[in-house]
Amino acid sequence: MPYKIPSTADPGYSPHDLLPAPEPKTVNPPEGQFYHQVSKHLIKDIVRIMHNGIPIDLDKVEKLEAVLDSVLADVKARLSSNTLIQQFQSLQHKTIKADYIVDKRSKMRTPKYYLKDFVLSKMDHRSYFMQQVLKDLTNPFTPEDTLPTGVPKWPALLCKRHAAMHPAIQLLVNKKLKSTNKYAKAAMKQLAVDRATMYNKAYHNLIADVDKVELPEFNPASSLQKGKLFAWLGLTSDKVSKDTGLPSWDRDEVERVNKETTDKDIVHFTQAFIDFSFSAIVKQNFIAGFYEYTHNGRLHGGIKLFGAKSFRLTSSNPNLLNMPSTRSIYSKPIKQCLVAPPGKVILAIDYGALEDRVIASLSRDTNKCSIFLDGLDGHCLNAYGYFKEEIAELMTLTGDTRTDVTEFYRLVESGHKLLKAIRQKGKPATFGLSYGSYPPKVASSLKISLPAAEAIFNRYHEVLYPGITEYREKYVLPTAKEYGRIHLGLGCYISTDSPRKDIRTLNNATCQFWSLLTLLAINKVHQLIDASGLQNSIECISTIYDSIYYVVDDDPVIIQVLNDWLVPVLTRDFMEDQTIANEATAEIGYDWADMKQVPHNASTKDIQTVLDDLLAKEGVPLKHPSTS
Repeated sequence: MPYKIPSTADPGYSPHDLLPAPEPKTVNPPEGQFYHQVSKHLIKDIVRIMHNGIPIDLDKVEKLEAVLDSVLADVKARLSSNTLIQQFQSLQHKTIKADYIVDKRSKMRTPKYYLKDFVLSKMDHRSYFMQQVLKDLTNPFTPEDTLPTGVPKWPALLCKRHAAMHPAIQLLVNKKLKSTNKYAKAAMKQLAVDRATMYNKAYHNLIADVDKVELPEFNPASSLQKGKLFAWLGLTSDKVSKDTGLPSWDRDEVERVNKETTDKDIVHFTQAFIDFSFSAIVKQNFIAGFYEYTHNGRLHGGIKLFGAKSFRLTSSNPNLLNMPSTRSIYSKPIKQCLVAPPGKVILAIDYGALEDRVIASLSRDTNKCSIFLDGLDGHCLNAYGYFKEEIAELMTLTGDTRTDVTEFYRLVESGHKLLKAIRQKGKPATFGLSYGSYPPKVASSLKISLPAAEAIFNRYHEVLYPGITEYREKYVLPTAKEYGRIHLGLGCYISTDSPRKDIRTLNNATCQFWSLLTLLAINKVHQLIDASGLQNSIECISTIYDSIYYVVDDDPVIIQVLNDWLVPVLTRDFMEDQTIANEATAEIGYDWADMKQVPHNASTKDIQTVLDDLLAKEGVPLKHPSTS
């Protein structure tokens, strides 16, 4: 069904004016519409953000460098104290010692290696020959000098003096002895045995001291060690290394396990891996990048419009989208380096659960919509779907989902430990299932039987969120099969030549594409800023997925203006007949680490109160910390 598109010839045109757009699956816009109506109009906004740069305090960056050493020491301690790591290392130590023994034995030589033909002129050959001959004699003459093997030395002259002792010696002296002579053959065999014994003695000694072989510390940077650890735990990766063909355990995969698992020890060591991973990022990307790409107190990073498959932005030099999550120990130290200049504050605004709200609106799934429309706690709803029988043993169920989940949440909030544990148990399953996990992976992450995992899988798709399953299986997949592409929205398409293989990417892209709303909002607000002549008072300095960051005058009036612009712009429906409204909330602070929320429609008095609270926290009452 066609819909009216604003004219791009209008000097006041913004791609934001296309909202609310028709439901993506109901229209097939022509090729090129997305470029002409949307993307080309956002280029200037991206350039403007890169030009503005992010204010940064390089003195704090120096302090951040010092944090790295203590963090890495902490990661080392956490890994060494982890029960699973200890068990794995103990097994690895046994393996290392077994491999050590195999290695030493592989380097040993057999007598065959030293077995040669008898040569008259060689002292050791002659001496071993004499040893074999003299075994036949009762009281033979024995020289005092010996070879390294302990066999008496028989120089040629000494052999000649004692040639009468045995006919074989006479053959030797007369140089008529052949290598096939039984004494010569026996001599060479014994010499080979003794030489091999001498050579192998050092390896036998090393094997005897195998308990002295030390176990190297677990190296979280080693993909091989991590791969062995996860394999030992029965965990699988969704990625394969292009270089080795082995399962890839990059940070994304480790974070997935961290969120999916219910095993506290796995959570503990995977979080240590994540923190270690970010240490490399902090060193290579943040610290190095902060110094290299900071000019006049502003950090200027590269941003690529629609660089990701899902049409999200990508960033480089440095990658400012790779900001550690709030759970990371690096998050706050890094964000503390990103500060407001004197006389300014940072204002950040982000969408609340944007991806979940988008999938709820696209699929119109009843339970997913109820989370937002009825205020249901999502984790309680999920656990109720998976573990209803367990919950029924702890509370009375009415059979009405909304009533039961509401009461379930109330009891959890009131401190019911067993119900709280059940709620927590459902989180990992939901994380994996929402991104396309199948029963074997659910069983692995929850450490449950495959039949139990299949039951959870079926309940998620058939009972909890059948609308989302139907959206994927009856719209995304068949559409991709028929047309080789999916319309994401506003004329943007994602193509595929293998729909079943790419279904996870395709399905996720239909939701993640709408992080585009932040760019549309930036474009619209830039127009408002320029029309009001506030370019020097309000600067957009960054956008990270569903968040936007501004530098704003430390003035309640200017902050109020921006807040009043942003919230309505961000919360405008993205789709006609949208089921779930978007939400966005602003925060302000003097750096990115410590920020306080600004209410919607906040008055200048409300904003001044927030500013005073921030300053009091800094210990600089009613005075900007940067000017103290």
